[in-house]
Amino acid sequence: MESDKQTPLAAGGWSRAAAIDRSRDKVESVIRWLGWFDYSDKETIADMLGVARNGQGAFFKKLEASGFITAEKAPGIRRVIYGLGDAGFEFAQMLLPELELKRRRRLPAWVSLIHSLSIQVAIINRLNDIQAIRPERTLKHLRAVRLPDAIITMKDGKMVALEVELNHKNTARVYNVFLSHLKNIHNENYQKVIFIFPNDGLRRLYREKFDQPIWPIYRQRPGSTKLVLDEKNTFNATQLHDSELFEFRAEETYKL
Repeated sequence: MESDKQTPLAAGGWSRAAAIDRSRDKVESVIRWLGWFDYSDKETIADMLGVARNGQGAFFKKLEASGFITAEKAPGIRRVIYGLGDAGFEFAQMLLPELELKRRRRLPAWVSLIHSLSIQVAIINRLNDIQAIRPERTLKHLRAVRLPDAIITMKDGKMVALEVELNHKNTARVYNVFLSHLKNIHNENYQKVIFIFPNDGLRRLYREKFDQPIWPIYRQRPGSTKLVLDEKNTFNATQLHDSELFEFRAEETYKL
């Protein structure tokens, strides 16, 4: 005869069904994350899931054995990098039907990989305040001058672009990036942009350029990616300096 008496675990809200649901949610979160970013590592994914980094070995082995993920050692950074396996790719197509997902057979250059992982860290650092995440891959439909690394919608409804800068671009590219974001803000693609840097020295270099009262304008040469100075036109940036449209932050990025 079955008893209606609940066990302490069940009474505390735990049940096999709930455990299965939580496991399914974890798997879906990992697949969606890899669909967005192509690659990640155990530490970053654990942080995204909000679980201990050292306690997920069995979980990742199960995903790998099931064909949901693949594991590959990345040259130069001594980390195991996870990507979508065959089953994971098919699952990602179901979870993210709006994306034109493509199989990635090779790891990108480690510089690109570090940049991608740093974008992931920037998003994870803000997860408690985020309502929705749209990485660059999901933004192809925007009629934007330049796509940011991600657009996040905060819980207060504000749409914020994230731009991770790990090294110093030349002057032409920096001002081109500034003006591109300003156009995107005016086009209501988002309401502000946060530039994220791995150290305060790099942050100051960008901020010093931003604080100039008059910005040079560089235009892309037709049929080329080269930026050429517009000698007839400049941009008066003084009205931006006291606004909240641009923010420059030095914070922890991806660490090897």
